[in-house]
Amino acid sequence: MIKKLLEKNKLRLAPMAGVTNSPFREICLKNYAGFVTTEEIDATSLVYNQSERTKEISNFYEREKPIAMQLLGCDPKIMSEASIILQDMGADIIDINMGCPVPKITKKGKGAALMKDILETSKLVKSMRLVTKLPLTAKIRSGWNDENENALEFSKMLEEEGIDSITVHPRTRNQRYQGLSKWEIIKNIVDGIKIPVTGNGDVKSFDDAEKMLQFTSCNSVMIGRAAIGNPWIFNFNYQKLSDKNKLDKIISDILFHIELMKDFFSERNIDLQIKKQLSYYSKGFKNSKELRLKIFRSEEKIDCILEFFLENLRETFEMIETNLEKTKA
Repeated sequence: MIKKLLEKNKLRLAPMAGVTNSPFREICLKNYAGFVTTEEIDATSLVYNQSERTKEISNFYEREKPIAMQLLGCDPKIMSEASIILQDMGADIIDINMGCPVPKITKKGKGAALMKDILETSKLVKSMRLVTKLPLTAKIRSGWNDENENALEFSKMLEEEGIDSITVHPRTRNQRYQGLSKWEIIKNIVDGIKIPVTGNGDVKSFDDAEKMLQFTSCNSVMIGRAAIGNPWIFNFNYQKLSDKNKLDKIISDILFHIELMKDFFSERNIDLQIKKQLSYYSKGFKNSKELRLKIFRSEEKIDCILEFFLENLRETFEMIETNLEKTKA
């Protein structure tokens, strides 16, 4: 199942806390992203109390399937119980977060901290593999720090314990998102194991994704931060559109995204969510910093803010066309 999904859509959306909610996943799917993954779901919260936040990030629509649901945790018993819950909720794939570098996560032994102890992590994977028939995947880093880049050894362990596919972000936990990712680590893992490998890291455009596929021979590419405010990064057809058609496509998709948000979020949260997405979409605008400040500080109704945003979008495209004409002249 995993291999077929990866072959069908080679560019995928990476799970990102606070970003990859259901409306954002859907707008990326509309632009041909491969199968999507939920934000990280804390296993303890899922098993014991299911806070409102946990319920929100666990929600998905049938039209998003097949969908992977990502679990965050380090206790074999709790992670196994959480796997059963996600299976019952309708997950198609369960992804284990072994890459989150945030200190408040790693100090609890979760996320990238799992890479520090291969033996203990193997027990966690084994316990999860015993309780679910769903495909199990894992997202890892190159290691904890420069002195402990153990991604290949770690990947071999994951394969032995029954993991069906691995996503590799070739930065260490200490690097977080700084410095260049080492694509050669992805290539070494592709050469060293038999299960499918997805590459991740420093993919800022459709062309970057193509370069990663060629350089590493990975099965697919996962795009994270570069997709924020730019769901068209997955869409090969979009890359070929004229500026006029791109503008029409962007406006249509943004309006559709807003309708998805209105359907998904509570009335209490919807204005903030729309403002946040408009600020993401403003990347590349002239005076984008000032525009974002106006979006968040405005006390006008959201429809007025949206119209103000769309006017700025049209002006930005007009400026691009004018500059192109001057260049040709």
